[in-house]
Amino acid sequence: MIIKFAHKLLLAIAITFLASFQSYALNVEIIPAEVIPGDIFLIKIQTDEPDPVMAEFLGSKINFYPLNNGYSIALVPVDIKTPPKKYSVIIAQGDREQPVKINVKPHKFKTTKLTLPKEKVTLSPENQKRAVREAERLKGIWPQNTSKIWNGRFIRPTGTEVSTVFGVRRIMNGKKTSVHRGIDFRGKTGAPVKAINSGTVVLADNLFFGGNTLIVNHGMGLYSVYMHLSKFNVSKGDKVSKEQIVGLVGSSGRVTGPHLHMSVKLNSISVNPESLFKLGL
Repeated sequence: MIIKFAHKLLLAIAITFLASFQSYALNVEIIPAEVIPGDIFLIKIQTDEPDPVMAEFLGSKINFYPLNNGYSIALVPVDIKTPPKKYSVIIAQGDREQPVKINVKPHKFKTTKLTLPKEKVTLSPENQKRAVREAERLKGIWPQNTSKIWNGRFIRPTGTEVSTVFGVRRIMNGKKTSVHRGIDFRGKTGAPVKAINSGTVVLADNLFFGGNTLIVNHGMGLYSVYMHLSKFNVSKGDKVSKEQIVGLVGSSGRVTGPHLHMSVKLNSISVNPESLFKLGL
């Protein structure tokens, strides 16, 4: 009788423990499970526990934002310089931690050699000072992290082909090297440029390198940048919706012909816009 009672007691304790554990289950999904340097991945969590969820990737804090259906999400950038291997993303809630893996695959980015007029490569002292001032101005924008503004999947800004992909390494006149941290869309002057998602315009100004440059804040540390425009259709402070025409293709700034250069910043890191377009949001 005593043995049967002990068995029943242990069973009751086990059931209570499992029920308690399940009631505080932390479900984590990483989308996609494999990326290349320069990509974005999505972390989606669901939990019944009231404590906030904390996460870290490569030493950087990850901020989660609630959705209407009881889930929370985070967009995480993988810097283009990240060495390929499997990395742990530490998800913590209260006194519990749950590591999950993200696989950064090796990828060889293309290298091109260009021969350009000297004035296109070497800046005058005056232009150099201007470029530095504007770079510092842009650096002040990227760390600003607001609540989620975007809604659903991100769209391409034009219906034209890509002429230069993300990550191309350019060697100009055999000396100066730069990495293309955006994508170039073919386009004729005056062709419409659409907002890739809803957001707020935080900059619409003429810059030395980018010419007429438009920046839209989509929230969660995510920004889209549209360069070389011939015209702005919106102004700083305007709210824009997905697919809204925000400007026209042009050749302003340091370019050799009309096209749209579009880049994406996430938590101050340049990421491949193509990886954003592919996310099933």
